Amino acid sequence: MKRLLLIIALLLGLAAPAQATPTDDPPQVPEAVADWFADKAQATVRSYGADAFPDFTTEELTALTVGDPELTSVMGTGTTPDTAIQPSARWIAPIMNGDTAVGAVSVNFDDGVAGDEIVRGDARLGTSIARDEEDTTFVWDSELSAWFIQRDSTIEPADDAGAKIVLGSVPINDFLAQRSRILSSSDPVTQPADAPVGPVESEARSLPLTVALVLAVLAILVGSLVWLRAEQQSRDDDDEGAPDELANVERKGVVGTFGSKTKFRDSGTKVNVYRTKKTKDDSELFDD
Repeated sequence: MKRLLLIIALLLGLAAPAQATPTDDPPQVPEAVADWFADKAQATVRSYGADAFPDFTTEELTALTVGDPELTSVMGTGTTPDTAIQPSARWIAPIMNGDTAVGAVSVNFDDGVAGDEIVRGDARLGTSIARDEEDTTFVWDSELSAWFIQRDSTIEPADDAGAKIVLGSVPINDFLAQRSRILSSSDPVTQPADAPVGPVESEARSLPLTVALVLAVLAILVGSLVWLRAEQQSRDDDDEGAPDELANVERKGVVGTFGSKTKFRDSGTKVNVYRTKKTKDDSELFDD
């Protein structure tokens, strides 16, 4: 598309009067950049395709094409609109599945050498690039790992990651303030969804130990209850047998008592069971 527009502009320039002042042309694509996107971009997309497009089949990945590249900017360390967004050597192009944009591929050229390729299976980003709007610049924020669009003095999200940070077009000053708060927070957006390795390993080690301690305490409690139950049952059995033994002892004691009395009584002594009637003469005899 850009090449076609460039040809048309050249033709119009040739047909225009000599006194007409030429307008600023868009930046020309360096030969090294054009060669990379023509020869290696599609292979790069396929190599990252399994991660960027997990739902695509091998045939669909093979059919993907790459559109025309354009130069981007980068989010720097500045805190003002003039210093925060800086020029870069990163170029980006849409990934097309037929006529539909399904993602984007970008590469950084450091002294003409390609490196740090990024393949995003983000249809929103691909569609934004494929629209090829004027007076817009794509800005890569490595700290937030997101793409944004600079349009005059505003910033808007270009991909799904950027849409999680700003909802729509906002002034650059407001965006920079929001970005500063995010980067200074304890849980910056650039952190992956998974928790840090250290705490996870610590929790992984402490969880089995906690479970083991809980099971040990439960085992002790259950053992104690069983022991107390058995002890109580033993006492109940002893209490039930006690009256029979006591009755036997009492019966034995009574028999023994009477038996002892019978045993030690003088059987040769005659016992008069009849009461002797006391006569009058006897009483008088004792009176004298």
